[in-house]
Amino acid sequence: MATIRAVLKKNKIKASGLIPIYLRIIEGEKNTFKSTGIDVRLDEWDEKNAKVRSKHPNSVRMNHLIAKKISELEDLRIQLDGKGGLGREVKALSNKKAKDQKLSFSKFFKEYVDQQKIDKKFGTHKKVESVLKKFNDYNKQSDVPFSIFTLEYLKEYENYLRGLGNTTNTIHANLKVFRMLFNKACQLEIIPIQNNPFNKHKLKTEKVEKSFLTQTEVDAIDQVKLTAGSKMEAHKDMFVFACYAGGIRISDLLQLRIERYDQTTKVISFFVHKTKNNHTIKLPKKAVEILERYISHGKNSGYIFGLLDESVFNASADLLLTKISSATAYANKNLKTVVDLAGIEKPISFHSSRHTFGTLAVKKGIGIQMVSKIMVHSNLTTTLGYSKIVDAQMWSEMDKMDGE
Repeated sequence: MATIRAVLKKNKIKASGLIPIYLRIIEGEKNTFKSTGIDVRLDEWDEKNAKVRSKHPNSVRMNHLIAKKISELEDLRIQLDGKGGLGREVKALSNKKAKDQKLSFSKFFKEYVDQQKIDKKFGTHKKVESVLKKFNDYNKQSDVPFSIFTLEYLKEYENYLRGLGNTTNTIHANLKVFRMLFNKACQLEIIPIQNNPFNKHKLKTEKVEKSFLTQTEVDAIDQVKLTAGSKMEAHKDMFVFACYAGGIRISDLLQLRIERYDQTTKVISFFVHKTKNNHTIKLPKKAVEILERYISHGKNSGYIFGLLDESVFNASADLLLTKISSATAYANKNLKTVVDLAGIEKPISFHSSRHTFGTLAVKKGIGIQMVSKIMVHSNLTTTLGYSKIVDAQMWSEMDKMDGE
């Protein structure tokens, strides 16, 4: 069984007079040494008790760190399940750490992006791949070390992103990826914690007003006359449907299936693309009227709105994501035309149907808790935002009392 003890490596004394403390692993006649990263003077070390003497101003913290490192080696020894070879394992880990420390930020970033694809996290992969591309374009594909990241460098990169037309919140989203990577690199001991620039660099966001429609505006969109059977008409109907049907996200609207709709109970079930959970909604009359127009042609299966090719139903997750992204872009493009035809001057996208349902539901007296469940919000704070919007509108209306 291996024994572990802290020792002073007197043969490694530094010019300053400091001597490094190592952990000595003894297995039979074999000795393996692992650095603790702590240095003391000879008279500050208690050889008998293998600890830093109290005369050192940081003795308590240093001894706690030594004990923690010994405990980590003890845990590793237990994981080896009595097979021995602790020293060999420590050497292997040290070699891996040395290899990791040679990683540049660019390579570390690329490894992370590739791992998302291996793990089949295609949504995350697509987002971080886009962030990496912008970063590589800025640095002209050069191999960027961790050490280049200073506060000044980050500010220069922010200015570059702003020059590309990125909003403050888009820049925040990009740099959040950088911060996550630096935190991960610190956890893996690729870089020391004090070299993490995000210890001092604060990410900025700005409040964005949510675009939503009033009931009158939803009616105006619904009444826009378009070519029967056209994609634009389907996009219009799908948007209005979502305004009544719980603000279903477009990624889920596109995938609604005829076979998951119960015409007797007027309930539709679907797999939420974002949360990967099943969800069920009881549809109100207007949503039912729209939906049943699209399933009244004798079909008993398939995509309700017919905006995805049936071939993607059993496609791979990455192909499905690509098709959804393409269909979403097309839908948002057509929606802008419909909104213009309705005479509405607001920046509306398909996501606005969620905000519209939220505000209309609160106005009509549906409880906040229930609205949150219907919209599959991860926390109630998001839903409370709709209540605040409604309150603000009420206060604004009260100003009319001051009129003549």
